[in-house]
Amino acid sequence: MRQLYQKWLDLSIKIKIVLLMSAVIMNMWVVVAIVTVQLDTFTQKSKGIMNEYQEITGFMEAFSAENICLEGYMRPVASSTALESYQSAILKTDILFTNLMPDLSCDKRDLFVLKQAIDNAMVYYRDSQQRFLALEDSSQLIEHYLSLKTQAAYIDGYTRQLLDRRMAYGGEQWKEIETANTCAMNRFLILFFLSLLILILICLIFNHYIVRPLNRLSQATDTISAGCYDAPPIQLKGNDELGRTAHSFNLMQAEIRRTIQALEKQSEIERKLLEKEVETAQMQRKLQEGRFAQLQSQINPHFLFNILNTIAAMAREENAPLSEDLIVRLSNFFRYSLSSDEKLVPLGREIKLLQDYIELQETRYGERIRMEIRFDPELKHMIVPKFILQPLVENSIVHGLKECRSGGLIRVRVFSGRKGTTILVSDNGCGFVPCKEPTSSGQRRSVGLINIIERVELVGGKVSVFSRLGIGTAIKIQLKEEDRI
Repeated sequence: MRQLYQKWLDLSIKIKIVLLMSAVIMNMWVVVAIVTVQLDTFTQKSKGIMNEYQEITGFMEAFSAENICLEGYMRPVASSTALESYQSAILKTDILFTNLMPDLSCDKRDLFVLKQAIDNAMVYYRDSQQRFLALEDSSQLIEHYLSLKTQAAYIDGYTRQLLDRRMAYGGEQWKEIETANTCAMNRFLILFFLSLLILILICLIFNHYIVRPLNRLSQATDTISAGCYDAPPIQLKGNDELGRTAHSFNLMQAEIRRTIQALEKQSEIERKLLEKEVETAQMQRKLQEGRFAQLQSQINPHFLFNILNTIAAMAREENAPLSEDLIVRLSNFFRYSLSSDEKLVPLGREIKLLQDYIELQETRYGERIRMEIRFDPELKHMIVPKFILQPLVENSIVHGLKECRSGGLIRVRVFSGRKGTTILVSDNGCGFVPCKEPTSSGQRRSVGLINIIERVELVGGKVSVFSRLGIGTAIKIQLKEEDRI
């Protein structure tokens, strides 16, 4: 028994379902077969009784119709078809009379005697009828007619006795059929309840060995999806598809648990490293701010502004407006870079400083270098790191276009998009290899490209450099458009 149970557990789900469904179908077929046999038996018995009734009543109706046709034939003024109708009625009566022939093998004795009497009477009646139809004398016709009526009355009386006896036996048969149906119904109810118990047992087996394991697997997957990986493993007996799936699921759960533990350890290590990197970035930012402050403190602003104002006044006295304008722009340039401790400024001030610087450079280079500035006036209040445009334009002049004899072009574009504000500084100079920063001994490192990249990244921006030898250089600064004044 134990081995048989283990074999059942090891069967595949498909075979289990086939066996259970086969049992259900077989049980249903047994019930249907028994009900069909019972109904067929009842139908056959009922049909036999009704056929016997119909045979007797059919003969009686045909014989009565024959007598009516005989009366029509005997009327003083008979129709031309009276004889033909009478003969047709005789033929129909004979056909139905053949169904009443006595049969001792299946008829009860009294029924057999009555059928035999009817048969003998009909033979004598038909002989008299033939002689009657052959007569032509009217007086003899009436005498034979009366004799036929008397014989017909006897036959009708025998037939009614036969019908009464048949109905009596039919009542007894109906009682037997009713008793048999009652017993059959009791057997059917017992069989129905047995079948119902078998179906319930099959459903319980199906639920225990298929539905319940599936529910346990489903609950386990829901637990995993909810983030609980410490649930106990699924215990399923057998080596069917569900058992193998549960085993694989337990292995997967254990592997996920180990992976999560490893990831938690790695995350803890990365968190500590990130904390160290944040501390390092803060130190670098403070160092950068110190270097920037050192740059501003290298020149005495008051001394520089006084000298430049003196030179501008002398140029005005000497009637040199161009020199005066250049000196004033230079004074504004240095005042912007040295007289304020601000680290973030409006974009409009950066553009104004860049315009002063460009005016100074155009005076120096003339037609050799041309500069274009395009920006959306609505962005002039955008907050940007201080001193990020002029160093980029200066790099384009010094490193890209210094040797240019003509046709040099520097474009500065500022526009807003989905990702924020974009600043694009490009030139058509000699270009360089992007992996190497263009450096020069004359360029001060604090305002170089690396310095700008560091300061832009400190405010959450991004700097991208695109350059190709012989074609030019483009530097894109991407800033988040969050702060306005």
